[in-house]
Amino acid sequence: MKRLAILFAIMALLLVSAVASADPLPSGAVEVEHWEWVPGSAGQAGYWKYFADGDTSALARAWRSGPDSGFCNRAEWIIDFTNHASVAQWAEWTIGGTRWDWRVLKPGEYAADCIEFTLKSNNSILIDYEGFADLERLNTPENVEEFGAGVLQYIETYYSFGESITSAVNNGWVRAEELNDDDDTIPDSAALHAGLSTKLFNRIIVADCNSSGEYEDTATITLSLLNQQDWVDDEGGWVSPQV
Repeated sequence: MKRLAILFAIMALLLVSAVASADPLPSGAVEVEHWEWVPGSAGQAGYWKYFADGDTSALARAWRSGPDSGFCNRAEWIIDFTNHASVAQWAEWTIGGTRWDWRVLKPGEYAADCIEFTLKSNNSILIDYEGFADLERLNTPENVEEFGAGVLQYIETYYSFGESITSAVNNGWVRAEELNDDDDTIPDSAALHAGLSTKLFNRIIVADCNSSGEYEDTATITLSLLNQQDWVDDEGGWVSPQV
């Protein structure tokens, strides 16, 4: 669960899909109309909403195939029937913010509870980290080499997770750049279906030898759905035509 802590870390978050092969529609399959239940709210009753065949605004679609018939004097007919559903992978996430800002008056070691996040999905999620690093000084002077090795152009930056600063300390601080060396998979589980949640803590160490000015890092987290169906396009809609 440690890497889950950094799941939604700093700046940008992308959602992409790996593709799992679904059973193709049977030969001669014909799309049919269907209805979707819309729950009621504010004291109003729910209702069945109608969708015509081919309506790509629907959350589900249905096809039928394999018509059959018989005509003779036999005493018994056995008709085999198959009801098949192909379910797409989905993900739902929330994040309390994609940026935080420190204002630091004096050198010291500081930590803050900067982000709360949740993640839900109905199958495994791969997490990839790119661009994590210490906060680097912006607009570094051209003559920075004249300052000597004793003047730092970066602020040491760490992350951890937990419900409190105590739990964050107990879980251990991760140096920002270490995240880029590891991809993590959150496996399919009842907990992931119900929703995982935690708080992300950020820790910085501002030294006496940090020059005044602005420091920043931007990073990217990519969440990949590992069991998506091939009839779902990259934007989460229907692949057309359906085959």
